[in-house]
Amino acid sequence: MTDTIHTTDTVDTTENPDVTEVTEETGSREQAGPPDDAAGGPGELRHTSSPCLSPDGSLLACVVTERTGYPRAVQRPLGPDGLKGAGPERDVVLPVEGPVRRVAYSPDGRWLACEVAPDGGERERIWLVTTDPDDQSAYALNAPGDATEQIVCWDGRLLAVTAFDAEGQAEGRLVDPETGEISVIDRRMGGALKHSRDGAALFRVGARGHRELLRIMPDGRWWPLLPTDTGSTTDAGEVLDAGGDDRPMRMVVRSDHSSDRVGLLEVRADDSGTTSWPIAYRADADLDRVEVSYDRRTAALLWNVHGGLSEIEILDLSRRRPRVIARPQLPEVVASAPTLTADGRLLAVTVESLDQPPHVVIYDVRRRRWIGESPAQPDPGPELLRFTARDGLELSGWLYRADPESGPAPTVVHLHGGPEGQSRPGYDDIARRMLDEGVNYFTPNVRGSTGGGRTFGHADDRYGRFAGIDDVEDALLHLVDEEIADPDRVVVSGRSYGGYLVNATLVRHAGRWCGGIAACGMSDLQTFYRDTEPWIAAAAHPKYGHPLQERELLREASPLRRYYRITVPMLFIHGAHDTNVPVSETDQAVEELRSRGVPVDVLLFEDEGHEFVKLANRQLLGDRVVQFCQEVFDVRAQVDGEERPAR
Repeated sequence: MTDTIHTTDTVDTTENPDVTEVTEETGSREQAGPPDDAAGGPGELRHTSSPCLSPDGSLLACVVTERTGYPRAVQRPLGPDGLKGAGPERDVVLPVEGPVRRVAYSPDGRWLACEVAPDGGERERIWLVTTDPDDQSAYALNAPGDATEQIVCWDGRLLAVTAFDAEGQAEGRLVDPETGEISVIDRRMGGALKHSRDGAALFRVGARGHRELLRIMPDGRWWPLLPTDTGSTTDAGEVLDAGGDDRPMRMVVRSDHSSDRVGLLEVRADDSGTTSWPIAYRADADLDRVEVSYDRRTAALLWNVHGGLSEIEILDLSRRRPRVIARPQLPEVVASAPTLTADGRLLAVTVESLDQPPHVVIYDVRRRRWIGESPAQPDPGPELLRFTARDGLELSGWLYRADPESGPAPTVVHLHGGPEGQSRPGYDDIARRMLDEGVNYFTPNVRGSTGGGRTFGHADDRYGRFAGIDDVEDALLHLVDEEIADPDRVVVSGRSYGGYLVNATLVRHAGRWCGGIAACGMSDLQTFYRDTEPWIAAAAHPKYGHPLQERELLREASPLRRYYRITVPMLFIHGAHDTNVPVSETDQAVEELRSRGVPVDVLLFEDEGHEFVKLANRQLLGDRVVQFCQEVFDVRAQVDGEERPAR
C-alpha cells in the first residue's frame, strides 16, 4: 500500500517470503457451508456473513441467509486446513423468530453468544448456546427494562454487552453465562460499551461525528481517553492490558483524532496522564475495522480505499514496535467483519462483489495463503466516476452501465443510508437486475459519506444539509453531461437517509426526475425525532440539528412541507417493525401525495424492520422496483414520442 504512515516495520519478507502464496489446493471457491445450486441473479440461495472463529480454530460460526426464512446462525467444525475437510454444518436453534445479526465465541470455546432481532425488528436480544452438538438448550440474557441489547465482546468468562432502556440510557454490563449474574461497568445517555478486558473498559460517548472514548478502571474511576478534539470520531478500540502493578493501561483505538483520516492509535494511560501515537494511518484511506486476537499478538486491519474498495493488513503486535507481517490480496473487492483465532493463526472475513454475494473465506496467517481462494484481484464491476459539485467539492460514485457502447440510457440514481454510509462496489441484487433490464445504475457518495475523510464527512452537518441535497442533482447533471443518462428517463431511489434524500431532491429539484423510490426514509425531520428510538434521536443532533434549538432548520430541511412540488410517481417501501425510521414517516408522505392525486405505490413488509434481510423479500422488492421503473420509463418514452422500448 502507498501513502501509509506507519510507526511499524515493513513486511518481513525473510520470515514470510510470499504473502499471497498459492498452493495446489487453491483455485476453487469454498463458502462457510455446503454450496447450494445458487446461480447468479436476485435469487441467490445462500449468503454467509458475520463470521466468528472459535479461539482454537476448531469451529466457525457465522450467519447464513437462504431463500426462505430469516438469517440464522450456524456452527461448522473446521478441518486441519480450514474449510477444506470441514465437518457438517449445524444450525444454532434459538427459541425466537427473527434475524441473527452477530455471533461471538467465549475464550474457552464453551459458549456462543447470538444477537437476534425478534420478528425482524430493530430491538435486539442476546441468547447463549453451548458448542456441545448434543446440547440444544438456549439461555436468554435480557434483563427487565431492556429495550435492546448488543454483544460487545467476551471479557474472560464474562460476556460484555450494551443494553439500552426505553429512555435511551446505555448500560455497559458484564454477564456471567453460568449464573446470570450481572455487574455494571458504567451507565451513560446515548453511549455504548466498546470493549472490556480484566474489568478495564472503553466506553463510547457523544453524538454522531463527535464521539470519544472514556477509559474506565475496574474500580469504576474514569477519564476521557484522548484530549478534546471537536469534530473527531474515536469510536472503537480494544484494551490490550488493563494495567496495574505500575503498568499503564494499554489500548489500540480507531480514530481520526488530530487527523483528517481514520487510522489506528496506540494509547497508554495511568494516573499521571495519557500518551498516544499512530500505529497505522493512510493519506488515501480510512480504517474500517481493527480486530485483535485474544492473545493480543496479532491485529487485522481492514482499510477502505479508492472510493470504497477494501484492503487488509495484518500486524504483529508482540514487539515493541508493531510490524506489518502480511498484506494478502482479497479474493473479492469489498470485505467486512474480520475475526481471528485466539493465537492469530487463522483469519476469517466476509467478502463480496457485484456478482458474488457475501461469503466467508479463511486466510492462514502463518502459511500466508487463502484457503480455497484465488488471490487474483477481481474486476469490481462498476466504474468509479469522479465529478465536481456546484460549490467545487469533489464527489464520486460507482456507475453500473448496462451498455457502455450505447448513448444516453434510462438510469436509476440510488442513494445510500447514513448519512455516514457509503456506496461500495459490493453485492447489489438491485443493481444486477437493473443492468439485466438495460438500465444504468449510479450510486453516488454525496458529502457526509464515509470514505472521504473527516472534513468530507462533516460537510453535510446541519446547515450543510442543503448542499448535500444539491449533490444529488449535481450527480444527475454529470450523468447527463457525459451522455450516460437520458435526462427524460431518470429515477431517484434510496434507503434510510437515502430515502430522505429522495424526498428532498424531488421537492428541491422538482422537474429533474421522472419518478422516485423511497425506502424507509424520513419525510419530516421533526416527526422523525419525535417517533424514533431515543438513542437514535440523541445521536442525530449534530447531523440534522437539535429538535428544540434548531426547529427552523428542521422545518426547512423537511421535505413533507413542500410535497406539493412532487408530481411524478413514487414507490414507497418500508418494514412494519422499523423503529429507527418508523413507518409513520412513509404513511404521512403517502397520505399527502394521494390527497393530491399523485400516483403512489406502497410495498410494506410485515416481517421486516429497517433492513430488508429475507431473500424472498429481496426478490419481491426487486420485482416491484423493476416494474415501477419499467412503467415510469415506458410512460415517459410515450410522452416524448419515442418508439424505441425503454428497457
